[in-house]
This record gives sequence, structure tokens and C-alpha cells, in this order.
Amino acid sequence: MGYKRAFGGFVARFSAVLVVVTLLMACGKHRVPRAYPKPEEMAVILAELHMLESTLGFAPMRGNARQTEIPGAYKFVLERHGLTTLEFDTIRKWYVERPDLYQDVYRMVLEELSRMEADVRIYNEREKEQRKLAEKEAVEALLANLWQDTTHLVVTPEDSADSRLPFRIAVDTLKLQGRLKLSAGYRFLRRDESRAPRIMLSAFYNDSVADTVYHVIAHSFQEQVQELSLDLKRDTFPLYVDGFLLLQDSLTATSAHISDLRLRVLTDSLDQGDAKLLSGEEADQPVLRKARER
Repeated sequence: MGYKRAFGGFVARFSAVLVVVTLLMACGKHRVPRAYPKPEEMAVILAELHMLESTLGFAPMRGNARQTEIPGAYKFVLERHGLTTLEFDTIRKWYVERPDLYQDVYRMVLEELSRMEADVRIYNEREKEQRKLAEKEAVEALLANLWQDTTHLVVTPEDSADSRLPFRIAVDTLKLQGRLKLSAGYRFLRRDESRAPRIMLSAFYNDSVADTVYHVIAHSFQEQVQELSLDLKRDTFPLYVDGFLLLQDSLTATSAHISDLRLRVLTDSLDQGDAKLLSGEEADQPVLRKARER
């Protein structure tokens, strides 16, 4: 194994030396004018133009946009190397008229294109990973509080809207599992005449079955935090979550202040495929759970 590695290193070094010697011989045979780019730089310019041409070839363009965009892009590349279009055409003609030198340049062009393609592949892979991470963080932020509407509400007898404060949240794309926990601070105002108001929380599944829980709100003129939890099914995912924040059976006047509304998704444990286990302090925090197979 050591012999093969040493031999491979020798071959690589010998090939590099051979390319340099070939270029030196070609340059010696064809002296490149002082104002012209040397073979190495010429190879970089040609490789950049090839990459540009390939990219623009797949870019969607309308009408005559291609006729204007491509020349402008070529001009941008050449200006980075201190050349005008006319100067580059003259230089390329000079190289083309010396086939052996031009062949050596194009050998380096192929090597430069391979390096560029590798860089693009690495860049795309990094972009993909960053995009996946951003999507995961966005979902985790959403699971930390599914309630995306205003978190402070005031209900008065004069309100024309439904005083029961119904809500519905679509969650069909989130594949929720674990437990829903709705919490809010409730403070009833002096004009309130409601009787036994309740919170209702329901999860509706694609089999047309809904799980529903209720919580009787403590009637107080001092703010008190009310909480309601609903265990989700383990073999399917809910399509939406709905309910009422002030459900009551009578039509008596309601007057209340609701604050700090939160609807979290909690899980007690993670699947083995997840990156880490939750500690005792983290177990009550919203997490993104790996979806189960249907």
C-alpha cells in the first residue's frame, strides 16, 4: 500500500513537471507578446468564458434579451482581466494561429473547468444544506407557537364579531405528533356576565375524526393563566387545529381581556434517528419531531 501511494505521488509530480516543461518549450518556441496574457492566464479567461456561455445557455431569456445580455456578460469577464473585446479577439487569433501552444492552453482550460465545476458543486451543496437548515429553523419556530395571529384580545358586549372567539389553524404540512398545549392569560372585566366559559381545543384528522378537549376558565377579575393540553394521535397527522377561546352555552354579555396566547407542540421524547436526546430541562420545550412512516 505504501509503495502504491509513493508511486502515485511520483506520477502526479512527474505529470506536473511534464506540463510545465511542455509549456516552457511551447512558450520558448512561440514568444508571447508582452501585452498578451500568458498561457496560464489565457486558460483562466477561456475557462471563465466557457462557464459563462454554459450558464447563459440554460438561463431563461425573453425576446432579444439573449442578444444583449451575452455580449454584456462577456465584456464584464474580459474587463476583469484588463481586456476589451477587440483586444481579446486579436489575442485569441494569435494563439489559434499557433496550434501546439493553443492545444497546451486548452489542456489547462479543461483542468480549470474541472476545478470550477467542483467549486460550483461544493457551493450548491452548501446552499442546499443552508436552505434545509433555514427550513428546519422556520418549522421549529412555528412549532414554538402555532398561534400566528394577535396574541392579545379584548372582548366587549358591543363587539359584532363572534364573542366565542373561534379559531382554525391549518397544520397539514407540519406532520404534527406529540401534544398540543394552549395557554393564555384571562382577565374578566366588570361588565362580564358570562357563565362557565370554556376553552375548546380540537384536532381534526384525515379520517374525518376529531379529538376534542375542554377547559373551564376560572372566572376572575385578576389575570390568571389558563392551560389546555391535547394528546395527538400517534398513527396519523392532523389536518387542522381549531376551537374556541371563550365558548359558552348562553348568550349573556362577555367582557374579557386575553393576553399572551400560545399554542405549542410538545413531545416527551425523540426518535432514535434524531441528533440528540432531550435533557430534563429541554423536555418541555417545543421540538421538531421526526415524522413516522404511515
